[in-house]
Amino acid sequence: MKRRLATDDDDGGGLDSLLDTMTNVVGILVMVLIATQLGVKDAVSRIADSDVVDPAMVEEAREKLLLTKSQRDAIELQLGDLAPVDDDAIKVQLADLRRQMNETRARVNQQNAVANEFALKIETDTKKADAAKKKIKDMADAKVTREKLQVDLDKALDDEARMKALLAETPVQEAPPAKVVTLPDPRPAPEGARQVTFLCANNRVYPIAADDWRDTIRKKAEFIVGARRLDGGPAVGVNEEKFMKEFKKANRRLSDDFFEIEVYASGIYPRLKFIPKENAGATQDEVLKPRSRFQRMLFVLDKSKYYARFIVLPDSYEVYLAARAVSAQAGLLAGWDPQGEGWQYTTYLGGPTLFGPKPPPNPNAKPAPPSKPANVID
Repeated sequence: MKRRLATDDDDGGGLDSLLDTMTNVVGILVMVLIATQLGVKDAVSRIADSDVVDPAMVEEAREKLLLTKSQRDAIELQLGDLAPVDDDAIKVQLADLRRQMNETRARVNQQNAVANEFALKIETDTKKADAAKKKIKDMADAKVTREKLQVDLDKALDDEARMKALLAETPVQEAPPAKVVTLPDPRPAPEGARQVTFLCANNRVYPIAADDWRDTIRKKAEFIVGARRLDGGPAVGVNEEKFMKEFKKANRRLSDDFFEIEVYASGIYPRLKFIPKENAGATQDEVLKPRSRFQRMLFVLDKSKYYARFIVLPDSYEVYLAARAVSAQAGLLAGWDPQGEGWQYTTYLGGPTLFGPKPPPNPNAKPAPPSKPANVID
């Protein structure tokens, strides 16, 4: 009873399934009709063969028979409604269904394209709306900034007007005399000239008598080494610990009007450190004051035999300028040596006192070429 159309299209497969289902239903209805008739016939036979006929059973059989006839009529009616299968008609229906399906698919694609256009337009409009919101916010911020700048401008104009008013009431001041600045001219000191050293620290000027102190302390050191027998010979040298102990015991304080002097060891060599006293030295007022101690010191120097060297720390530049002006006024050649903060003036002691054996000379050392004189005057 089954029949299947041979087609490669998916829609043809769906119609074949419909035809198969319809033929199966017809077959089932025919089988039900046959089974019903057989059941009724068996019931009548049983009743006829029975010796005792029950009226109720006869009535029940009659009702079943009537029901069976009505079912048969209904099935025959349904079978009459089923038209014979026409292959050409089915092919026409399939073609029509394909056409409708293609039209439907085209409409769906068109609607999807329209939907995509609307989505793109919505996205573009959203971006425009966000840009417009940002522009509105920027305009609001610019307004706030403009108002703040306007307030600042009004205040600046008020300050300018007030300053102009004060300037109009201020008497005219005479310009100070021109300051002559001499450009530096680095060069060596005159041959045979001796250096007079000044330390500019604590915003004061301190004269350093290093040569005098060097001679005095060297003699004291040599006396202690000989008196206490502290020299162990060239291979050992002077015992540093014992020397320092004996020297400090004999010289509890080394100082003058401007410095505290300290003896210390640097390797095997004794050295001197000059520590300026806080309230000593010449202030800027004292430097510039005529016939002050500082000016008398400069003016009495023999300008052909001495030159000044100023060692300047960062906190004493102003007093140095005043001292240079006075030295120029006195006709004394001078130069300066700037140093960093915390720098201290130290110098060698000299003499035979050494805290250890003297290093042997290098036999391969080449004689050093004569050095050029240093530029100490500017």
